[in-house]
Amino acid sequence: MEVYTGITKSGKGRGTTLGFPTANIQLEDNSVSGIYAARVKVDGEEYLAAAFADPKRKLLEAHLLDYSGELNGKSISIKLCKKIREHEDFANDADLRTAIAMDIVRVREYFKNPETRIMVFGTFDMIHGGHVNLFKQARALAPNPYLIVSVARDKIAERIKGMKPKNSEEARRAAVANHELVDEAVLGDEEGYIGHIRTNKPDIIALGYDQEGEFVENLGKDLRDAGMMTRIVRLGAFKPEVYKTSKLI
Repeated sequence: MEVYTGITKSGKGRGTTLGFPTANIQLEDNSVSGIYAARVKVDGEEYLAAAFADPKRKLLEAHLLDYSGELNGKSISIKLCKKIREHEDFANDADLRTAIAMDIVRVREYFKNPETRIMVFGTFDMIHGGHVNLFKQARALAPNPYLIVSVARDKIAERIKGMKPKNSEEARRAAVANHELVDEAVLGDEEGYIGHIRTNKPDIIALGYDQEGEFVENLGKDLRDAGMMTRIVRLGAFKPEVYKTSKLI
Protein backbone atom coordinates (compact mmCIF):
# COMPACT_ATOMS: atom_id res chain seq x y z
CA MET A 1 0.00 0.00 0.00
CA GLU A 2 0.98 3.60 -0.46
CA VAL A 3 2.43 5.87 2.20
CA TYR A 4 0.76 9.25 2.59
CA THR A 5 2.48 12.19 4.27
CA GLY A 6 1.31 15.60 5.34
CA ILE A 7 0.83 18.13 8.09
CA THR A 8 -2.14 17.29 10.30
CA LYS A 9 -5.00 19.72 10.42
CA SER A 10 -7.92 20.05 12.78
CA GLY A 11 -11.33 18.81 11.68
CA LYS A 12 -14.79 19.19 13.12
CA GLY A 13 -13.86 17.19 16.22
CA ARG A 14 -16.43 14.44 15.69
CA GLY A 15 -13.83 11.70 16.28
CA THR A 16 -12.87 13.25 19.62
CA THR A 17 -16.54 13.51 20.58
CA LEU A 18 -16.97 9.80 19.82
CA GLY A 19 -13.90 8.92 21.87
CA PHE A 20 -11.61 8.23 18.89
CA PRO A 21 -9.57 11.36 18.07
CA THR A 22 -7.92 11.37 14.65
CA ALA A 23 -4.93 12.87 12.90
CA ASN A 24 -6.12 14.25 9.55
CA ILE A 25 -4.11 14.91 6.40
CA GLN A 26 -5.16 15.90 2.92
CA LEU A 27 -5.48 13.29 0.16
CA GLU A 28 -4.26 14.43 -3.24
CA ASP A 29 -6.57 12.08 -5.17
CA ASN A 30 -9.49 9.68 -4.72
CA SER A 31 -7.63 6.41 -5.40
CA VAL A 32 -8.26 4.98 -1.91
CA SER A 33 -11.40 4.71 0.19
CA GLY A 34 -12.67 2.81 3.20
CA ILE A 35 -11.23 1.68 6.53
CA TYR A 36 -7.66 0.39 6.81
CA ALA A 37 -5.24 -1.12 9.27
CA ALA A 38 -2.38 1.37 9.15
CA ARG A 39 0.98 2.33 10.57
CA VAL A 40 1.55 5.99 11.44
CA LYS A 41 4.90 7.66 12.07
CA VAL A 42 4.95 10.81 14.18
CA ASP A 43 7.84 12.41 16.09
CA GLY A 44 10.12 9.52 15.07
CA GLU A 45 7.85 6.86 16.59
CA GLU A 46 5.53 4.40 14.85
CA TYR A 47 2.00 3.60 16.01
CA LEU A 48 -0.70 1.21 14.85
CA ALA A 49 -3.83 2.96 13.65
CA ALA A 50 -7.30 2.58 12.21
CA ALA A 51 -7.47 4.89 9.19
CA PHE A 52 -10.42 6.18 7.18
CA ALA A 53 -9.80 7.32 3.59
CA ASP A 54 -12.61 9.60 2.43
CA PRO A 55 -12.25 10.37 -1.29
CA LYS A 56 -15.25 12.74 -1.25
CA ARG A 57 -13.56 15.09 1.21
CA LYS A 58 -10.06 14.08 0.01
CA LEU A 59 -9.16 13.44 3.62
CA LEU A 60 -7.24 10.65 5.37
CA GLU A 61 -8.08 10.30 9.06
CA ALA A 62 -6.08 8.06 11.39
CA HIS A 63 -6.91 7.09 14.97
CA LEU A 64 -3.58 6.16 16.55
CA LEU A 65 -3.75 3.28 18.99
CA ASP A 66 -1.92 3.62 22.32
CA TYR A 67 -1.06 7.27 21.67
CA SER A 68 -1.74 10.25 23.87
CA GLY A 69 -0.84 13.81 23.08
CA GLU A 70 -1.53 16.63 20.66
CA LEU A 71 -1.36 15.79 16.94
CA ASN A 72 -2.56 18.96 15.26
CA GLY A 73 0.08 20.64 13.13
CA LYS A 74 2.51 17.70 13.21
CA SER A 75 4.19 16.13 10.20
CA ILE A 76 3.11 12.49 9.92
CA SER A 77 3.18 9.60 7.49
CA ILE A 78 0.37 7.07 7.18
CA LYS A 79 1.01 3.67 5.59
CA LEU A 80 -2.19 1.86 4.63
CA CYS A 81 -1.48 -1.84 5.19
CA LYS A 82 -4.78 -3.68 4.81
CA LYS A 83 -8.31 -2.64 3.92
CA ILE A 84 -10.64 -4.06 6.56
CA ARG A 85 -14.00 -2.78 5.33
CA GLU A 86 -15.75 -0.34 3.02
CA HIS A 87 -17.06 2.98 4.28
CA GLU A 88 -20.60 2.93 5.64
CA ASP A 89 -23.05 5.62 6.73
CA PHE A 90 -24.57 5.08 10.18
CA ALA A 91 -27.93 6.23 11.47
CA ASN A 92 -26.58 7.49 14.79
CA ASP A 93 -23.39 8.06 16.79
CA ALA A 94 -23.90 4.95 18.89
CA ASP A 95 -23.78 2.67 15.85
CA LEU A 96 -20.75 4.52 14.47
CA ARG A 97 -18.95 4.25 17.82
CA THR A 98 -19.59 0.49 17.86
CA ALA A 99 -18.28 0.13 14.29
CA ILE A 100 -15.09 2.04 15.09
CA ALA A 101 -14.51 -0.08 18.19
CA MET A 102 -14.80 -3.22 16.03
CA ASP A 103 -12.44 -1.68 13.48
CA ILE A 104 -9.83 -1.27 16.20
CA VAL A 105 -10.25 -4.91 17.22
CA ARG A 106 -9.68 -5.97 13.60
CA VAL A 107 -6.63 -3.72 13.32
CA ARG A 108 -5.03 -5.29 16.39
CA GLU A 109 -5.84 -8.79 15.13
CA TYR A 110 -4.32 -8.00 11.74
CA PHE A 111 -1.03 -6.81 13.20
CA LYS A 112 -0.80 -9.86 15.47
CA ASN A 113 -0.83 -12.09 12.38
CA PRO A 114 -0.01 -9.95 9.32
CA GLU A 115 -0.57 -11.30 5.85
CA THR A 116 2.29 -12.38 3.62
CA ARG A 117 1.88 -10.89 0.15
CA ILE A 118 2.68 -13.52 -2.48
CA MET A 119 2.78 -12.73 -6.19
CA VAL A 120 2.57 -15.10 -9.17
CA PHE A 121 2.63 -14.34 -12.89
CA GLY A 122 1.04 -15.72 -16.02
CA THR A 123 -1.15 -15.19 -19.07
CA PHE A 124 -4.13 -17.24 -17.84
CA ASP A 125 -5.96 -17.49 -21.14
CA MET A 126 -7.95 -20.14 -19.28
CA ILE A 127 -7.74 -21.35 -15.70
CA HIS A 128 -6.94 -25.05 -15.60
CA GLY A 129 -5.82 -27.57 -13.00
CA GLY A 130 -2.18 -26.56 -13.35
CA HIS A 131 -3.06 -22.97 -12.47
CA VAL A 132 -5.14 -24.08 -9.50
CA ASN A 133 -2.17 -26.08 -8.24
CA LEU A 134 0.06 -23.03 -8.81
CA PHE A 135 -2.26 -20.95 -6.63
CA LYS A 136 -2.34 -23.64 -3.93
CA GLN A 137 1.45 -24.02 -3.88
CA ALA A 138 1.88 -20.25 -3.65
CA ARG A 139 -0.61 -19.93 -0.80
CA ALA A 140 1.14 -22.73 1.09
CA LEU A 141 4.30 -20.63 1.32
CA ALA A 142 2.97 -18.67 4.32
CA PRO A 143 0.49 -19.24 7.17
CA ASN A 144 -1.58 -16.17 6.33
CA PRO A 145 -1.18 -15.61 2.56
CA TYR A 146 -2.52 -12.78 0.41
CA LEU A 147 -2.24 -14.03 -3.17
CA ILE A 148 -1.73 -11.43 -5.91
CA VAL A 149 -1.86 -12.70 -9.48
CA SER A 150 -0.16 -10.62 -12.17
CA VAL A 151 -1.88 -11.13 -15.53
CA ALA A 152 0.22 -10.44 -18.62
CA ARG A 153 -0.77 -7.59 -20.92
CA ASP A 154 -1.93 -8.58 -24.40
CA LYS A 155 1.14 -7.33 -26.23
CA ILE A 156 3.55 -8.82 -23.68
CA ALA A 157 1.82 -12.20 -23.89
CA GLU A 158 1.93 -12.11 -27.69
CA ARG A 159 5.63 -11.24 -27.70
CA ILE A 160 6.52 -14.04 -25.27
CA LYS A 161 4.25 -16.75 -26.67
CA GLY A 162 4.37 -15.74 -30.33
CA MET A 163 0.59 -15.44 -30.64
CA LYS A 164 -2.23 -13.31 -29.27
CA PRO A 165 -4.15 -14.59 -26.26
CA LYS A 166 -7.63 -15.88 -27.03
CA ASN A 167 -9.14 -13.54 -24.41
CA SER A 168 -8.42 -9.87 -23.76
CA GLU A 169 -6.22 -8.82 -20.86
CA GLU A 170 -9.14 -7.41 -18.89
CA ALA A 171 -11.26 -10.54 -19.45
CA ARG A 172 -8.36 -12.69 -18.29
CA ARG A 173 -7.74 -10.49 -15.24
CA ALA A 174 -11.44 -10.54 -14.28
CA ALA A 175 -11.60 -14.35 -14.55
CA VAL A 176 -8.55 -14.75 -12.32
CA ALA A 177 -9.88 -12.19 -9.81
CA ASN A 178 -13.05 -14.25 -9.41
CA HIS A 179 -11.17 -17.42 -8.47
CA GLU A 180 -11.67 -18.47 -4.85
CA LEU A 181 -7.91 -18.91 -4.22
CA VAL A 182 -7.00 -15.43 -5.48
CA ASP A 183 -7.14 -12.35 -3.28
CA GLU A 184 -6.28 -9.81 -5.98
CA ALA A 185 -5.59 -9.88 -9.73
CA VAL A 186 -3.66 -7.06 -11.39
CA LEU A 187 -2.47 -6.33 -14.91
CA GLY A 188 1.26 -6.39 -15.49
CA ASP A 189 3.26 -3.49 -16.86
CA GLU A 190 2.99 -2.60 -20.53
CA GLU A 191 6.77 -2.22 -20.66
CA GLY A 192 9.07 -4.18 -18.36
CA TYR A 193 7.70 -5.56 -15.13
CA ILE A 194 9.31 -4.01 -12.05
CA GLY A 195 6.88 -1.08 -11.81
CA HIS A 196 3.80 -3.07 -10.85
CA ILE A 197 5.86 -5.29 -8.55
CA ARG A 198 7.03 -2.19 -6.69
CA THR A 199 3.43 -0.96 -6.48
CA ASN A 200 2.10 -4.24 -5.07
CA LYS A 201 5.06 -4.84 -2.70
CA PRO A 202 5.07 -8.66 -2.52
CA ASP A 203 6.97 -10.36 0.29
CA ILE A 204 7.41 -13.44 -1.93
CA ILE A 205 7.44 -13.91 -5.69
CA ALA A 206 6.53 -17.49 -6.64
CA LEU A 207 7.68 -18.51 -10.12
CA GLY A 208 6.16 -21.38 -12.04
CA TYR A 209 8.35 -24.39 -12.77
CA ASP A 210 8.69 -23.44 -16.46
CA GLN A 211 8.83 -19.65 -16.30
CA GLU A 212 12.07 -18.41 -17.82
CA GLY A 213 13.53 -15.67 -19.98
CA GLU A 214 15.04 -12.21 -19.54
CA PHE A 215 12.66 -11.06 -16.80
CA VAL A 216 13.23 -14.18 -14.70
CA GLU A 217 17.00 -14.12 -15.20
CA ASN A 218 17.25 -10.49 -14.04
CA LEU A 219 14.51 -10.59 -11.41
CA GLY A 220 16.73 -10.83 -8.34
CA LYS A 221 18.99 -7.99 -9.45
CA ASP A 222 16.08 -5.81 -10.51
CA LEU A 223 14.37 -6.29 -7.15
CA ARG A 224 17.55 -5.34 -5.29
CA ASP A 225 18.05 -2.30 -7.52
CA ALA A 226 14.49 -1.25 -6.66
CA GLY A 227 15.31 -1.51 -2.95
CA MET A 228 13.06 -4.53 -2.41
CA MET A 229 13.84 -7.53 -0.20
CA THR A 230 11.30 -9.79 -1.90
CA ARG A 231 12.08 -13.51 -1.66
CA ILE A 232 11.96 -15.53 -4.89
CA VAL A 233 10.65 -19.11 -4.78
CA ARG A 234 10.44 -21.63 -7.64
CA LEU A 235 7.29 -23.77 -7.47
CA GLY A 236 7.09 -27.40 -8.55
CA ALA A 237 5.53 -28.86 -11.68
CA PHE A 238 2.06 -30.41 -11.60
CA LYS A 239 1.17 -32.82 -14.42
CA PRO A 240 2.85 -30.67 -17.12
CA GLU A 241 2.04 -33.27 -19.74
CA VAL A 242 -1.66 -32.57 -19.12
CA TYR A 243 -2.00 -29.01 -17.85
CA LYS A 244 -0.53 -26.83 -20.54
CA THR A 245 -2.79 -24.04 -21.85
CA SER A 246 -1.54 -24.51 -25.42
CA LYS A 247 -2.67 -28.15 -25.27
CA LEU A 248 -6.05 -27.41 -23.74
CA ILE A 249 -7.31 -24.48 -25.83
